[in-house]
Amino acid sequence: MRASFYQGSRTFTTGSAPRPVPQAGEALVRVERVGICGTDLHIYQGHLDHRVPRGGVIGHETFGEVVEAPAGGGVAAGDRVVVEPLWFCGACRACRMGASYLCYGLKVLGVDLPGGMQEYWAVPAARLLKVPPTLADDHAALVEPLAVATHDVRRAQVQAGDRVLVFGGGPIGALIALVARQRGAEVAVAEVNPFRVALLESFGLTTVGPDIDVSRFTADWTGGEGVDVAFEVTGNPAAARAVTDVVRVWGTVSIVAIHAEPIPVNLYALFARELNVHGARLYAREDWEEAIRLAASGAIPLAPLVSRKIRLEELQQGMEQALAGGPVMKVLVDLTA
Repeated sequence: MRASFYQGSRTFTTGSAPRPVPQAGEALVRVERVGICGTDLHIYQGHLDHRVPRGGVIGHETFGEVVEAPAGGGVAAGDRVVVEPLWFCGACRACRMGASYLCYGLKVLGVDLPGGMQEYWAVPAARLLKVPPTLADDHAALVEPLAVATHDVRRAQVQAGDRVLVFGGGPIGALIALVARQRGAEVAVAEVNPFRVALLESFGLTTVGPDIDVSRFTADWTGGEGVDVAFEVTGNPAAARAVTDVVRVWGTVSIVAIHAEPIPVNLYALFARELNVHGARLYAREDWEEAIRLAASGAIPLAPLVSRKIRLEELQQGMEQALAGGPVMKVLVDLTA
């Protein structure tokens, strides 16, 4: 079978690998689509070499079809599935608290462990979720980032009537905005990429472009009170500095982006308005179930988010395209091509 292997910073090679043999409790999945996300771009640039081995197979936004299934595993040959790419111990304090996705020994399939950039993948059956036949293959590949968004919105306790400001209109920021709107919130998205601004506006979302001061916009939008919830999804230090300035008294700040280095944050606003600040990292099973419902019902429009599809052999070029920004949102690897 074909697989793509990480060979170090900015280098992937596609070659042959033995077809996996499922172990006890594992299903064999024929992989059909894998999305490229921000974590993959960090891997590509060598930022996660302490986690991803040379010769490793990445890919955690994965959709495929079961070809072999263990007895009693909840899936059967022919099922269309997405992969919840988490390994957790089930015994540490986080797992006992119900936060297994934050397990102290957490491993992510497609990062720490082999992932979906291969034609066949042996995956624990417990980590598979079935998707309905009405959900298109490309859209099924977006269930993982949509699960991130449903988790983020749930954790921030967004309510109908809230005013929500999202810093960053990439795939995750756009999905957070769409999920928040679906819950009845009024949403605005701050984004500097003109292509993404236009795409967000095509969804009917209010945008705050690069020529608009976000604090002034927020003051005008909310009568000077501030928004109920602000999400920081850019990873940009300027956004992290601004995010506490735009939230109302007792409002919520949700840090979704990865900030690899310590950066200045305006803690006075946090103190003065008694803000609630939290991180939002991955997802629980209920977030996946909600994501599948929203995707299958068409409540969240996914098709416009797919900018292009590439073959597995084009993974390196696809990484460069995604890293360059410009007119791109989500790049999918089509392993059937």
